[in-house]
Amino acid sequence: MSLSREVGELCRGHIPENQVYMSLPRPGKHGTTSKPLKPVSLDSEEQAKIAKLGLEMKLITSEMDAETEKWEESENDIVKRAKSMSAMAFSMYQFTRGEGALKTTQDLFTQAEFFAEEANKLYKVVRQFSYQVPGGQHKKELLDFLDKVPTFVQQLQFTVKNPTVGKAATFTKVDNVIQETKNLMNVISKVVTTCFVCATKYNLDFRGVSASNRRSPYRSDGELDGVASGVSETSSGIGSKGGGSSSDGNI
Repeated sequence: MSLSREVGELCRGHIPENQVYMSLPRPGKHGTTSKPLKPVSLDSEEQAKIAKLGLEMKLITSEMDAETEKWEESENDIVKRAKSMSAMAFSMYQFTRGEGALKTTQDLFTQAEFFAEEANKLYKVVRQFSYQVPGGQHKKELLDFLDKVPTFVQQLQFTVKNPTVGKAATFTKVDNVIQETKNLMNVISKVVTTCFVCATKYNLDFRGVSASNRRSPYRSDGELDGVASGVSETSSGIGSKGGGSSSDGNI
């Protein structure tokens, strides 16, 4: 479906019919699963709100994709990470439509956690790149945008880790996670665009700036090497850090 058509349908109040979500079941004794996955439908108001946030995030993603397509990806860690974040944001947008690889609310929260990690990695790479930029308005603009990233990363991480119990609280968390992801994606898009403006104006080389990476489970094996070891697997095969996000497993 084209972006213009989606915008038109949302304005007319049309919500995808397949917008049904599931969450991971609560583990039983000895790590066994005692209950099957149960789909949970949102009411029309919840659907409209989340669909609107998802579409706004897709618009930002499309803008950054258009920018990164102008640049060669080889040895360009900023482009690689920007595309990686764009792909993760798109998968979260698909979740708002009941589509894609993210099948449960826990999947969404895990993806958001990896998204925040990747934003932090990109922040470090761009910080290194900024040292090459000569002083002036362009560098000031780049640093102004870049300095906002840690705050948005922390806000998203806090939202993901916030425990919830019950359907209403869980879907409030879904709404907040998508909103915070959109906010972070927005500032990342501005950072990346400003990076490319600086690189073009001053003929700067992206090579030599990099950061280590831990891969999201929702990306293909070919994307971004350098995955850290020690990632555990949950029952759905999702890589996670110790603890992870917390929410009612039956919602």
